[in-house]
Amino acid sequence: MIRNVYNEDDRKIYRVACVMVFVTLLFSGCEQKARMPVVQGAVTGIKTISDPGGRVSFLHLGNLIAFDRMEEDGFFDVYTMNPNGSERRCITCGRLPKNNGNPSWHPSGRCMVFQAQDPALEGVPVGAQGDHFASPGIGINNNLWITNADGTKFWQVTHVKERYGTLHPQFSLDGKKLLWSEVERPGGSLGGWWVMKLADFSIAKDVPQISNVRILAPLALQLYETHGFSPDGKSILFSGIEGGGFYYDLEIYVMDLETGETTRLTSNDEWDEHAHFTPDGTHIVWTSSEGTPQKKSTSWGEMRENPLLLEYWVMNPDGSGKRRLSGFNDPLSPDYMNWKGGVGLGDFDFSPDGKSIIAKMRKGFGGEIAALISFVPFPQSNSIEVA
Repeated sequence: MIRNVYNEDDRKIYRVACVMVFVTLLFSGCEQKARMPVVQGAVTGIKTISDPGGRVSFLHLGNLIAFDRMEEDGFFDVYTMNPNGSERRCITCGRLPKNNGNPSWHPSGRCMVFQAQDPALEGVPVGAQGDHFASPGIGINNNLWITNADGTKFWQVTHVKERYGTLHPQFSLDGKKLLWSEVERPGGSLGGWWVMKLADFSIAKDVPQISNVRILAPLALQLYETHGFSPDGKSILFSGIEGGGFYYDLEIYVMDLETGETTRLTSNDEWDEHAHFTPDGTHIVWTSSEGTPQKKSTSWGEMRENPLLLEYWVMNPDGSGKRRLSGFNDPLSPDYMNWKGGVGLGDFDFSPDGKSIIAKMRKGFGGEIAALISFVPFPQSNSIEVA
């Protein structure tokens, strides 16, 4: 026989404690759902295929990946490799000096576009960060170049002035359009005031050329970073920052190329970038700091001390149904990667079947890698939706 050793005072304390635990669990659960909506088990595998690695482009026709990576001299070069990381080949080594990167395949596989730092232009007058601003991720003093698939021929297609630059070129899926960002007026912490440019692209007698260049600057933002076309080519995705903002003010936008109508898809005062339509056009995947606690730096100096932490998110094309896909920085997630300094995510590109991506990842305070990340198919019915 078990004897009850609790008196009435003990029972009162016990009941109060139970109520407090219940309330704590209730509200902590609500907070977690509101702060970290997540698709459980969305990431099914991660494989490093190049270390170091960087910005990437997946040629579906030839099953070949183009990417950039930093060399021992501190400058970037463009490479190609198979999806398993084999047969790695440098395209720009010994051909173009300084920084070369941000490659993007033409859908035909005949050529690719990339950024190249112009050695004739002086460094950006920001002290020790001059070469950093001329790296492929920022693009100051960068021009767009085209190379054929084996890297034996090169053509320069833009000619920027000192402290101007280009960023993130992307072909349409039919190969007839080329989209990129370009500095319209230099200066400031964002490298200048930017616009987007859209040009017709063609290859005549094996020579690539652009024509009919148009300027796109919807909503009069300060920074535009182009991310690519919808599968039908009728709209484009880009991230942007309003005047006076910094990178934690990045938001995702979609623009209808026929009507010019532009819709803001995120509105959260977070770092939202690198948005791409899934191959079937039914979803948009992007990187975001949403739901990942971190210091929101307001300068490049602060960012060096506080590396950016990002996760993959997915939403419908109209911006509804936002769900977090990964949990690389979440200790409670099966995806958690215990890297000192956390996980940062750069640009990515989908595999032909849409079930995996080739992505740039930052390893904490360390270098960058190119990784193949597998996902379950979209959408997921057990996800938690946020506005």
